[in-house]
Amino acid sequence: MDLNTLIIIALFILLVSKWLTSGKSKKKQLPGPIGLPIVGYIPFMTRKPYIKLTELSKSYGPIYKVRLGSIDITVITDYELTKEAFSKDVFMGRPPDLPFDLSEETLRTEAISGLPWKEQRRFSLHMLRDLGFGKTRMEEHIKEEIVELLQRMSEHVGRPTKLSYLLAPSMSNNIASLVFGNRLKHDDPQRQKLDATIREIGKLAGSTAWQMFFPWLRKILSYFNIGSKGKLVRMMKELKDYCRKEMKKHEETLDPNNIRDFMDGYLLEIQKRSNDPNTTFRKEVLADLSRAFFGAGSETVRITVDWMLLVSAGFPEVQKRIQAEIDEIIGPDRFPTWQDRIRMPFTEAAILELMRWRTIVPLNLMRYSLQDAEFNGYFIPKHSRILAVFWALDNNTKLWGNDAQEYKPERMLSEDGRKSGQTRICYSFFSRQAIVPG
Repeated sequence: MDLNTLIIIALFILLVSKWLTSGKSKKKQLPGPIGLPIVGYIPFMTRKPYIKLTELSKSYGPIYKVRLGSIDITVITDYELTKEAFSKDVFMGRPPDLPFDLSEETLRTEAISGLPWKEQRRFSLHMLRDLGFGKTRMEEHIKEEIVELLQRMSEHVGRPTKLSYLLAPSMSNNIASLVFGNRLKHDDPQRQKLDATIREIGKLAGSTAWQMFFPWLRKILSYFNIGSKGKLVRMMKELKDYCRKEMKKHEETLDPNNIRDFMDGYLLEIQKRSNDPNTTFRKEVLADLSRAFFGAGSETVRITVDWMLLVSAGFPEVQKRIQAEIDEIIGPDRFPTWQDRIRMPFTEAAILELMRWRTIVPLNLMRYSLQDAEFNGYFIPKHSRILAVFWALDNNTKLWGNDAQEYKPERMLSEDGRKSGQTRICYSFFSRQAIVPG
């Protein structure tokens, strides 16, 4: 091959390469702060990252990019953009490096980490609605749990008490009732072990979360079983083993004509789809989902109830109005029901405003782009992490007024005070489920 031929080939390769990359170079890239080598912007973050991320949006706009460790994060701090982004299939994924290990089958089918999650979520919500809110059986489980909780709280009257230790087991027990169809007594050794496992998982997940920003270091720590990662894996396995044991019991007693709980419903769905080789409804997925319910449903509810008790103590006028509604609608002789909320607008408004005021979940569990995408005029490459700052939405003065930092249940009431969640944007637990699925 002579020199002229080599020059022509080299020029051809150069032109093709330039043509292939020219389209991408024209795509509008996200703005964002410049960090340091290796660690990125992590040294400049504060103990409250959601506040720092909100402050950065004042300089870079409501959607920008920040590099944490070796990972680029697309940050969204605007309500409408959050709503739009999380309604798109392209942003339905979950990063592969979350601290919670999933089974190989769950990862292979992408039942939780990919687009199939839409179907899993739709089914789960359908089952929870059928089994939970407003259903006599579930309300009876919760009633039993409340009676036991009140009994335990009465033992601490007149002395300082850290209520989280009393509340946490009750919250997880309600989840157990919904998923497994039965609740365990407080002194049951199985329940105490389960509570301890859930508490430890929460602590370990927090202490290992930073590793997702250094995938190469995480692999090294995992390979040599260094740090808290190994212990977290063991704790997660214990919880999954518990879920598997419950699954086996359910399989042995399964009755298609009597769906007792979420696990029954999911097992029947597995049977219905048994002839579909591409189905994501599988036993290992059920085990992972059951475990996830404990993580997602226990701590957030516990924190909300804990804060509501503090609000009642810190705002006596709010407590009096809630008590007045309880006296009028429920009275002293019966237990409350889910349907009572319709006639108790101030009580519900007080809870909704608490969720906004204290932002129980200030940052969403990160999403993951499944394909290259264009969003709000910017290029979002495949496998990007997407982080919504809920704290920024809950403290946006354009949405909530200049008094957004204050706790005012009235802002969640209609003008006549007869309905809750009617003013501005009720961006709290209930509406957030519709706006930000999964």
